[in-house]
Amino acid sequence: MSDTKRPSIHDRLQRVFVAASAGLIVAIITTMWFTEQLPTGIRWPIVAVLVFLVALLSASILQRVVARLIEEPLGHCVAAADAIASGDTSHTVPSASTEEFHQLASSINRMTEQMVAATQSRMRVEKLATMGRIAAGISHEIGNPVSAIANYAHVLRMRTTDVPGTSDPLDALEREITRIDRIMRGLLDYARPRRLTPKPIVVDEVIGDVLRLLADQGITRRFRVMDELEAPDGVVYAERHDLEQVFVNLLLNAVDAMDRDGDIFIRSRINEATAFGESIEKRRTDPFPQKWAHRPSKRALTWLSRPESPAKFLQIVLADSGTGVAPEDAERIFEPFYSTKQPGKGTGLGLAIVASTIENLGGTIWVQRAREGGAAFVILLPLHTTGLRPVAADAAALA
Repeated sequence: MSDTKRPSIHDRLQRVFVAASAGLIVAIITTMWFTEQLPTGIRWPIVAVLVFLVALLSASILQRVVARLIEEPLGHCVAAADAIASGDTSHTVPSASTEEFHQLASSINRMTEQMVAATQSRMRVEKLATMGRIAAGISHEIGNPVSAIANYAHVLRMRTTDVPGTSDPLDALEREITRIDRIMRGLLDYARPRRLTPKPIVVDEVIGDVLRLLADQGITRRFRVMDELEAPDGVVYAERHDLEQVFVNLLLNAVDAMDRDGDIFIRSRINEATAFGESIEKRRTDPFPQKWAHRPSKRALTWLSRPESPAKFLQIVLADSGTGVAPEDAERIFEPFYSTKQPGKGTGLGLAIVASTIENLGGTIWVQRAREGGAAFVILLPLHTTGLRPVAADAAALA
């Protein structure tokens, strides 16, 4: 909800001046009326003293008003600027009662949020470079021994086919070898640069294919999956496999967040930067009319504040009714090897790969509380606007 209109400093001071002038005039008239019967030599000194006292009182009131309207909020802004200069980005400026200082406080707080988000983004880039070097070393130092162990395990299984009690240990050995290989491949997918051949892709069609794939495999059989794909013109320039991997990871993450049943909701639409962040109307699936206040995350604010930020973009929301994500984990879940799942349930690379893929496509992603009670992952992607037809449309035309 938007804030109520605040008066400006000029309006506030003008009201004070009018009130003080009116009070001074009333005091002069009243004093002259009461002292009309006094001798002139006594009357005018009394009038002068009373006018001086009224003027002094008015000046004191004006000083307090100026201190409250200008000096106090200005002091908060200076303190915040000093804190930011010293590296403390947790300092915020409280809202002021006048429009000018309210806008200044909002701008400083928004600048602080964007500085924090930019710092986090730079740290992610530095981590990515480090992970690239680690991945190269792991691939060479661990990949070959793991392959040799897998071969020896296969040979051992062939030679001990008739030996009782060897099947279970060999199954566990091969399972752990497969897990190590999966971790290594995920790490390489996350860190190493690949030769890309992007094309215009309709994201709604990719989402639809992924939903059908997981349904055919029975992965989402126990869950109610609802989709509102409202962006048939939502074309992005990407590799189809990368987009499929993004939505597969997010959907599997939603499935893991729920026990036996639950709701999964995915929505896509084309949004405008000017309208983003305002109150949005209810979904068609909501049982009663209401407005939902939407506060963009720091990642979204940083992404939208870039000079190359698009006027229109594709917005995708994937939400579930699971356990949700704790506020302190909202950023860390996109870090490699950080997982809120039980040990052995995941590698901690799925969401890191998702975030890396989205950022490589020029977009951004964050997580927030879902209306369904669980986690809602929000993705913003720049639209492909070169006029090329999407791949799916070309295939349909050739068919």
